[in-house]
Amino acid sequence: MDDNKVAILLEDLRAQFRTFGEGLEGLHGEVKEIKKELVNFRNETDQRFLENRQEHQLLIQMVKELDTEVVKMKRVK
Repeated sequence: MDDNKVAILLEDLRAQFRTFGEGLEGLHGEVKEIKKELVNFRNETDQRFLENRQEHQLLIQMVKELDTEVVKMKRVK
């Protein structure tokens, strides 16, 4: 193979690798953004879980208090 054909082949390969690298950079940016969204989603989910847990505990406490009041009312009758 003569030098001219080798030079053309190398230039073609460089262009393809450049295009491939640019595509990888774009994909990396998208993956980074998706990861950020997933972290935000998890943080929001964790926060809602804690809030729901606290509300559940308050409801259980209210039910127990209500049960106590019902028992007192039954004794009065």
